[in-house]
Formats: sequence, C-alpha cells, structure tokens
Amino acid sequence: MTPSKLKSSPERTWTWEQWQAGRAERRRLGNLVAPKNIRRKKSEGDEYLRETYDGERGPPFNKPFDPSADEK
Repeated sequence: MTPSKLKSSPERTWTWEQWQAGRAERRRLGNLVAPKNIRRKKSEGDEYLRETYDGERGPPFNKPFDPSADEK
C-alpha cells in the first residue's frame, strides 16, 4: 500500500461535540436536496437492532452520544 499524501496535524483534532454539530449541519443540508425519510421500513437486521436500541432501529440522532450505553 502506498503512503497517503494527506497530512494530519494534532491542532486539527475535533471534539465529539464539534463532530456532532458538523454532522447535524450536513444532515440539514442533505435534507434540502433529498427526502428526509428515505430509510427502509424493515431490514434483515431489525431484530438485533430493535433489541439493542430499546425497540428502535438505531440510536436517536437528536440526542448526545452516550458511550456508557454500550456497557448495558
């Protein structure tokens, strides 16, 4: 594998809150050009997902990430 030409620097590190804010903005902009509700209503992983996320198919997008939720 060839080394990447992209350089990273420690001063450009994002906090989790900054990443979430950026993701929320990307989602908002995406909703301007595509339908908001394009998720499938059912998939083969539903049983596992609903068991993991208290009856939902995934974590809520409007709540902060809680790493302790993985410890349940």
